[in-house]
Amino acid sequence: MRNIRYCLTRMSFLVMGLRIEKWRKQVETFWNLGTEERKSILENILRTHSPLNASGEPVTSLGELQLSPILTKKSYRTLARASGVRSRYNRKTSGTTGEPTKVSLSKEELSLMLGVRDYCFRHYGVRLGYREARFWGREAQGLKSKFRNLALNRKVCFPMGEDAVHSVAKTLSWKPDYLYGYASLLLEAAALVEKHSINFTPPKCVICTAETVMPVQKEYLKKVFKAPVAEEYGATEFDVIAFECKGGHRHLVNPWLVVKNTDQDILVSDIFRKSANLVNYELGDSGELEVVKCDLLGDSQYIKFLEGRSISRFVYSDCNNRFHAVDLAYAINEYQRIENEIFNFRIVQFEYGAIDIYVSTELESSTESLKNHIEEYILRKTGQSLVVNILCETVPKYFTEKSYFIQRIRMPLNSVTST
Repeated sequence: MRNIRYCLTRMSFLVMGLRIEKWRKQVETFWNLGTEERKSILENILRTHSPLNASGEPVTSLGELQLSPILTKKSYRTLARASGVRSRYNRKTSGTTGEPTKVSLSKEELSLMLGVRDYCFRHYGVRLGYREARFWGREAQGLKSKFRNLALNRKVCFPMGEDAVHSVAKTLSWKPDYLYGYASLLLEAAALVEKHSINFTPPKCVICTAETVMPVQKEYLKKVFKAPVAEEYGATEFDVIAFECKGGHRHLVNPWLVVKNTDQDILVSDIFRKSANLVNYELGDSGELEVVKCDLLGDSQYIKFLEGRSISRFVYSDCNNRFHAVDLAYAINEYQRIENEIFNFRIVQFEYGAIDIYVSTELESSTESLKNHIEEYILRKTGQSLVVNILCETVPKYFTEKSYFIQRIRMPLNSVTST
């Protein structure tokens, strides 16, 4: 039955026109080449495609790419709207960076991304289409979402709230091949497994994404789930950018992405992308690249350290109750969709039961409308009450964190995130 479900999932990709196997093989071939051969391939792509940089100038070589100006998310959204390019597949960030962004992709571009993902997964003995237990936000109840999860052979688990133990036990009883999701939620699930002695068949691996996870936390996940733990670094705009090998290095893995850091800010250029121009795109994260003598996966370049994706993602309604900050991002995302109004935001919590939301501009709709929407959304989704203060002003400069949510409450000593 497992093999049949896997084959059906891979067949659904083919029906959609997504050639994952083709691109997975191309990724493998590229990383087996020498440094000069890889460089020659990239130079040829740039000469042929000549993407435009933030100044609107064509980039025809790696040298020109390195000297190109930084492309901010705001500039990218402006250029994308002006281009009027329509693609078959759309991906929209949930706004968890504080800057919601819509990304359009062709079949070939999405196939490439999924091929890179499949290449990374195979390093741990799993493939795209194997049983995935996803520790994410609450599972959407719509028919479209349920069909998507069925087609992708995955189950979504939210290990918080009254049904947390049942949800984790039920998900693990499905015998997923791998666990995937927010590090903070995987840690919540691990704590429940340990506390309630939940029996399960160990997965082949655990993949943490979207948040930085500390070495001691990875060891804890490894111990509880009895499986290797890998960190994935990616973004909606590019999918997987770096992936951790069994040797502990977060290698750059997408051959068509040129990644660099300037003053420790990570900039990404996609030289293959035709539906958009992404040259020296600023992700909003800080990190440092180094070269390592490790050929287990991808490039010899790897991300030595990464900041900007804090694991302090819990909002406290009181000293005993909390929910994941992603619910706030989802609430704001829903509001922007309903009101057709896009704005950047940062959220700060100083005290239990209240948050301050800094929005980038004066809202076309009222701040009271946004406040009410978020408070009602959180109560409906989590059963917890929260006071929301909307501030139409810039976040004070002393908040140096780059994540969309800043937690300034002293963490309880028994917080699972410090396990």
